[in-house]
Amino acid sequence: MNTQYSPDNLTAEVIDAMLENLQNCFRRVSPLIMDRAGKSDFTSKKDGSPVTNTDSEVEEIIFKSMDSNFPGFPVFGEESGYGDSLPQACWLVDPIDGTDSFIKNIPTFTSMAVLIVNEEAVACVIYNFSTSDMFVAQKNKGAYKNGIKLDLKSKQLPTNALCKGRYVASLDKIIGVKGVNCQVGPVGAGHGFSVVADGTYAARFQLNSAGYIHDYAPGALLVREAGGSIIPIDRDVYTYDCKSFVACHPEIEEIIRSHEQEIRELEQNLDFS
Repeated sequence: MNTQYSPDNLTAEVIDAMLENLQNCFRRVSPLIMDRAGKSDFTSKKDGSPVTNTDSEVEEIIFKSMDSNFPGFPVFGEESGYGDSLPQACWLVDPIDGTDSFIKNIPTFTSMAVLIVNEEAVACVIYNFSTSDMFVAQKNKGAYKNGIKLDLKSKQLPTNALCKGRYVASLDKIIGVKGVNCQVGPVGAGHGFSVVADGTYAARFQLNSAGYIHDYAPGALLVREAGGSIIPIDRDVYTYDCKSFVACHPEIEEIIRSHEQEIRELEQNLDFS
């Protein structure tokens, strides 16, 4: 009789096996995704975001792989959807994060997955198909890029940060004193957080966002486990479902925290100049 997986038998070894399975699955769908990048028709979802047949196809491949190897364990995806109330433990999958980039063949589309246990992100995988970079993180176990451990505390502070265009000038006034300037980031949360985690960019300002848990929880865990800081803007304490926060290099944490109220007002489109 096949083992049925549930929160009760979610051991460290099982989580490791799940992470390995997802990495293999992402690599397996890579040729399909890369072959269709820049060539796919799309429609618009209710929220106005684009979706292609490939999004749904990749999600189904991931579902089948997880169900085959870990039967009974809940796995939800962006395209099939999930409710506000999650089970005690489950995986959330984003089959193609940055679909707009995928449609235009801009190399910032990724696949992501995050394991939520007792309302906390405890493991994640982010795979960039264009660069073949695999990012993996587990709570209290660190973050890795292609098997090499990430350590932002040993990395020099980068000179650029990512944000939406309407925030560039205002945020430059805050972090410019540290020699960091903002620029508009490409579409793709997975890519945006991974380049903060590996020390390429100093921060990603996740403000006025319309996404869901699967869009932001993987990247937040990755940055935190890489030694970075996660600073919530719309609340006092970061939680797994937060979509208003700053993921940043530890060297600029203090100055961002000292301007939290200004950033909060900026997000609310108030004039604090």
